[in-house]
Amino acid sequence: MSRAKPILAGGAAAAILAGAAYLFPPFGEVQGTAFADNAELARAQSTFAALLGGDTYRLSDLAELGLEASAVPGAPDAVLLSEGAGDCQARGIYWVREGAAQPLAITAPHRGSDRHTGSLASALFLETGAQAAAWNSAPRRKTSGCEHALDLARTKDHLFSAFALGFAEAAPNGLNVQLHGFDGERRDSIAAQSAGMILSNGTEEPSERLLDLADCLSIAFAPVPVLVYPGDTGELGALSNAQGQLLREAGFDGFVHIEISAGLRAAMVEDGALRAKLAACLVEAAA
Repeated sequence: MSRAKPILAGGAAAAILAGAAYLFPPFGEVQGTAFADNAELARAQSTFAALLGGDTYRLSDLAELGLEASAVPGAPDAVLLSEGAGDCQARGIYWVREGAAQPLAITAPHRGSDRHTGSLASALFLETGAQAAAWNSAPRRKTSGCEHALDLARTKDHLFSAFALGFAEAAPNGLNVQLHGFDGERRDSIAAQSAGMILSNGTEEPSERLLDLADCLSIAFAPVPVLVYPGDTGELGALSNAQGQLLREAGFDGFVHIEISAGLRAAMVEDGALRAKLAACLVEAAA
């Protein structure tokens, strides 16, 4: 798949950041949680890989996954894959860009509990020309309004994991980024308490690619501290992240786990120029 130049979809991104009901339906509508066996995961991975590779004929296979395709406002070359009305089984929400795209997937498995990460992922998809994006469609933890909860970052037998593997198959040298949020006041170390971002690849040995991304972000966001696990901090290393484990097992080394402080998340929602710094570094790392 050829690479696209970054897309400056200001109006669409602003609408997403304001909260788009079509993308983020209320968690209270979740009726259950759908898991997949090995055969279903393999079929889902194949379908996602084909779609991400530009085979739009595979859209007809989405029904087997419990998903439907629809347009993405503000991104005429993108397709929204989600559950149909009245069928809310926590299968997740996905975007696939047709045609030229950056080999970049931006995901937010904890949107809702990690405030602003869902909106940031969608805005970054629009603004970078990324190939893919994905979100949770059920809360991470049970709430009074929704008894069905699912932590996608710790769940292997789910379409979200098949989507990650499908992206790796379609873009073997690409970058799969998970956006997460943390509260510095709840961290143990002084370094983590003051950090703006903490990067990891889910292992004890950060790759050169991850370190280069951290360098780019450190320069772009200076003087905000950008740390790398485990050299700069022993916290938030994503060692148990399900998608990171599966991607490494598949031979994919482009998994990036980014923890963002509450203050920086809020700032990037309000400041498009600040968000563009993150976007530029991600595009550079994915190249």
